Amino acid sequence: MEQDNFEKKLVDAYDKMMARVHDLLDDAEEQAIPTLQRNIDKARHRAVELRELSAEEADKVAAYVKRDLQEAADYLDKTGKELSSWFSFDLRLVEERMLELFARAADKTRLEWSKLASQAKWSQEYHTGEIAAVGTLVCTDCGCEMHFKKTSRIPPCPKCHKTVFKRARKV
Repeated sequence: MEQDNFEKKLVDAYDKMMARVHDLLDDAEEQAIPTLQRNIDKARHRAVELRELSAEEADKVAAYVKRDLQEAADYLDKTGKELSSWFSFDLRLVEERMLELFARAADKTRLEWSKLASQAKWSQEYHTGEIAAVGTLVCTDCGCEMHFKKTSRIPPCPKCHKTVFKRARKV
């Protein structure tokens, strides 16, 4: 039961942090687009300040948010395709509010992507126990797909029980 509460806490924190990054990007657009890292840091700090998360938990959730935004922005930039291709499933299944927050943040992240390209390699790998946004992850060992229709903790692969995944991309 305690593990379920912890997981719910991290999932809720991910969604809140994504919303805060979105709000910060909206506010900053009027002046100039600040770096993605600075906005994620502000959202992380706010979560700690409000005692929603410990500093360590906030660092983890911030890393998950950054990873997902970088991955989506990289995909949008490299392919020119719509965000729906990155999710790899029907967007009608995604909670509308979270889709809007994620899509707008990912689009703005694309503008910052060139500044963060050197960090992209880590951002493309997902591990069991981490929190991930909506979309499809593929097991790097057996190719099994896991579809996330809401922000969730990543379980081991249901087929081979391995723990490393990549984001599925429609070509």
